[in-house]
Amino acid sequence: MFVKNLKVPIILQKAEALEKRIPQNHPSISDLKSFIKNLRSGYNGERRINYYLNQIPPQRFYIFHDLRLQYGDNAYFQIDVLILSSKGIFMLDGKNHSGKLTIDPNQMTQEYEEKRVIYENPISQANRHNLLLSYFLEKYKIPSVPIKSLVVICKSSTELVISPGYTEATKKVCRLSDLLKKLDGFYHHYNRELLDNKTLEKIKKLLLKKHTPLNTDLYEKFKILKSEVVTGVQCPMCFSFSMEYQRKIWKCPACKFVSQDAYLNAVKDYLLLGNSSFTNMELRSFLHLPSSRITTYTMSLLNFPYTGTTKGRIYHQPKDFL
Repeated sequence: MFVKNLKVPIILQKAEALEKRIPQNHPSISDLKSFIKNLRSGYNGERRINYYLNQIPPQRFYIFHDLRLQYGDNAYFQIDVLILSSKGIFMLDGKNHSGKLTIDPNQMTQEYEEKRVIYENPISQANRHNLLLSYFLEKYKIPSVPIKSLVVICKSSTELVISPGYTEATKKVCRLSDLLKKLDGFYHHYNRELLDNKTLEKIKKLLLKKHTPLNTDLYEKFKILKSEVVTGVQCPMCFSFSMEYQRKIWKCPACKFVSQDAYLNAVKDYLLLGNSSFTNMELRSFLHLPSSRITTYTMSLLNFPYTGTTKGRIYHQPKDFL
């Protein structure tokens, strides 16, 4: 069963909201687009893995997507997929790279479109995460349990080359099409259950409680000023800014497209760009609404929770709005 479902990472949503709202000639636009491309590729890889995980018997495993756990004073390690069972823990690290991947003891090399990029050896990373997870569980008095890792190549079109004699990589790297076979072998490797239900529940609650989502300050990372963010409602048809409010509808002055709810994406962008709460005046300014009365009406449609009354009212982001 899925304990922590796969969702579009908030950091990806924030980056995409920022990318469409800064001028396309901004000095940081290229770096921001590359950042988004890498995040999107990782998420798409997890989606491919998730498709296969949906096919396994739900009573065997507890599945967690995108866990980020703390170790030490101020350091974290990220796990793409953690699979918990009564017989141990299995961790998956998805690689959604295109082209040719060569894995040797020192590094992983990607060759794609006449480019050559060098990454950390994923086996070394997986082994480190195994060790960190064991330290993490030990800290919270969890009994010792087998922890296995697998690097999953998510694209069937990717050419995979493992250096001759590198037997560890041969065992720990697999194609996505072989994932279910690997998991089944792991499950049946141990002929007895090592964790009782009470301990499994303790681990489940611990992982959810200690998960800490990545919260990068994108303005600082990409040297973008908040004053450079384009405000207004973006047209969903021609993608231009800014649609005009006219008697409960939104009309694009560029392509004349009309919508009743185009403002919803703008409100979502506003929240993603670092505004978890706001006043009538602040939202009115961002959406380019003509009056505070119309802003109040618009907020009534959203039914956001709020504190205060009349002019002092502050609206708050609902828990699951994003």
